[in-house]
Amino acid sequence: LSKSHIAWPGIEDISENSEKPLAEKYSKIDFIPKTLHARFNDDLFPVRKAIHQRRSAVAMDRKTKIDQKIFYAFMTKTLVWTNPVFFRFLPYEPQVHLGIFIHRVEGLSNGLYFLIRNKVHLEELHEKLKPDFLWEIPKTCPKELDLFLLKEGNYQNTAKSICCGQDIAADGCFSLGMITAFERSLRKYGAWFYPRLFWECGVIGQILYLQAEVSGIRSTGIGCFFDDPVHEVFGITDMSYQSLYHFTVGGPIEDTRLTTLPPY
Repeated sequence: LSKSHIAWPGIEDISENSEKPLAEKYSKIDFIPKTLHARFNDDLFPVRKAIHQRRSAVAMDRKTKIDQKIFYAFMTKTLVWTNPVFFRFLPYEPQVHLGIFIHRVEGLSNGLYFLIRNKVHLEELHEKLKPDFLWEIPKTCPKELDLFLLKEGNYQNTAKSICCGQDIAADGCFSLGMITAFERSLRKYGAWFYPRLFWECGVIGQILYLQAEVSGIRSTGIGCFFDDPVHEVFGITDMSYQSLYHFTVGGPIEDTRLTTLPPY
């Protein structure tokens, strides 16, 4: 961090070039179902409570495990079709998928997984990712999830390395990269759609934050990562899919240097 302001003209260039034209030109965007009922888990944990107590973890304890049912709850909540109320303001088909590094989930093998959030992209992803991936659905996986085991193994060092060497990516229960349908969506809608891809990542991140509170653990977004090494892990060699954001979930270590005040 520098002590004085540093100009990054590229940011202004991107902002100017991704400005959205008049909406009338893009009236044919497919809108998602608009249902109003929302539930965060089976015991009706109050969403207000989750929002008020939501905090970012600054470090993970390297030992907390979660049951596979809790992990599946995280995944299910990120889907438009099973949790639509949180995606109401994004009037287009999902463009973001989750490349997941499972470290400590009881009932699931450690390894590299992939959650398809839009089945339209499944065939293309099969072609774009590494040809030796397993693409196996875990036996206990709920039918509403298109979750695939790509490769078994310990991916803690990999997760840490691609996230700028940050321990937090390896020390939790699982971490993930948000892998976005990039080139196709920009060609279809235009450069203005670029920020919308980040908006979708942001919604997914907030859902993961709230589900972590409901589950009695913590989470945090990871904005520092090396995108090209991420693409190498999954076998992405062109601009069809890109990693736009990362996230980690696990047992938090309390930072006693911080003061927690009542929310709002």
